Amino acid sequence: MITNVDAVTVFNGRTDKETRRKIYIPTVIRGVSYVEGKGSRVAVNGVWSDDVQYKVRVPLAAEIQDNREYMRDLNYAKLDNEEAAKYWTIQKGDLVVRGECAGVSPLLCEDEISAYAKEQGIDLIHVMEYADDTDGGSAYTRHWRIGGK
Repeated sequence: MITNVDAVTVFNGRTDKETRRKIYIPTVIRGVSYVEGKGSRVAVNGVWSDDVQYKVRVPLAAEIQDNREYMRDLNYAKLDNEEAAKYWTIQKGDLVVRGECAGVSPLLCEDEISAYAKEQGIDLIHVMEYADDTDGGSAYTRHWRIGGK
């Protein structure tokens, strides 16, 4: 797999048990394939809108922050915040930015991530779909696929 960006940061969303607020744990992943497709579409009422699609592919051999292991989203949800920081996952509703954004805190709120993306002039990707394609095929083609808008 051809990699074309140095790094992306995946923010895994969780509901904080104490505050009942959605928080995100950042994980920097190096050596990924990043594709951005921009277009536009017309609604029934004639209004044009932007249609931006993102595809991020994380090769099995990618460098993951602190050598965190991938964990399926259902198992990840069962962990407490301290344990969850030792793993990474992909699930709908997660956030992704291009580049390295480990943050000053291990737990971030969406408004903090959004403000960072705006300040840096980068797109904030909301994960809409994902797939674990790490079974089968050669080691060169195995990857996790993230799709978002």
